[in-house]
Amino acid sequence: MLRIRDASESDVPALLRLHLDVLAEERWFITAANELQHDPFTLLEQLKDMRRRANCGWWVAVGPDGIVGFATAIGGHLRRIRHVARFEVMVAKHARGQGVGRQLTEHAIAWAQANPAVSKLSLAVFDDNPRAIALYSALGFVEEGRRPGEYVEDDGRVRGDVLMAMRVQT
Repeated sequence: MLRIRDASESDVPALLRLHLDVLAEERWFITAANELQHDPFTLLEQLKDMRRRANCGWWVAVGPDGIVGFATAIGGHLRRIRHVARFEVMVAKHARGQGVGRQLTEHAIAWAQANPAVSKLSLAVFDDNPRAIALYSALGFVEEGRRPGEYVEDDGRVRGDVLMAMRVQT
């Protein structure tokens, strides 16, 4: 049984471990594990800051063995982009394909739809991740653009990303 709830301060060590594990795969995100600037204290301060801001949310997916995923929606600091929350989701490798990402995304969408401080959720996903693109499309995100050749891997391979968004308030 999976439960989605707000992230808490006591989750910080597990969040940091999960974040580092997913980044170590060097497939799903542009940041490599050794480039992550988070330590437990910094992550705790980020969580506290996000809690104070109406346009931010941070949720964890908790299974029988603990946290198996998390999602964030981080609203802009500047007046002209305050209404846009940048969405990101991470799921532990052993929990993928079990609906964790879908449930976290649906939770974030429901939060945004009920939140007058947010009128748009946006995200970027690698263009060679068709499962994620299909999931986001099925949940109502639409493609707003592409950035081909935006990233170069250590082996010289070039990757692009797809920019997607969803209007949640009119």
